[in-house]
Amino acid sequence: MSRWIVAALACSLAAAPLMAQPQSTGGNRPVMLKADDGLDPCSLGVITGAGDGAIMVFPGDSTDLDAVDYLSDGQQVWVCDGDDGGDMIGIVYSADPDKDCEVGSSVEADRPYLGPCEWGWVKGEWVQVIAG
Repeated sequence: MSRWIVAALACSLAAAPLMAQPQSTGGNRPVMLKADDGLDPCSLGVITGAGDGAIMVFPGDSTDLDAVDYLSDGQQVWVCDGDDGGDMIGIVYSADPDKDCEVGSSVEADRPYLGPCEWGWVKGEWVQVIAG
């Protein structure tokens, strides 16, 4: 029985890095950081339009998905990606305004955002770009 436990633990540890990667299944779509001639991949924005409530953050560029988080007016976000229609934008954010989300430097090639901050998709009308 102990061999079975060791084998199960080894399999789960081997699969952990794969499960931690952004998944492009079931409508989920990772936020991409784009290489653009040495420019920062993201612009600074702020959430607007939530009023007394909160706006929904989705795991992909569709409001048909289940929300994964909620953000209030005034929350700063990094605007990094967009869908083809321009309705949804990919953001990076943190509840800690002092946390470095590591999006302030150019990237050599397009790549999915992997952290250390949260990421997701919101309706473009809910974000105002304030810098970048």
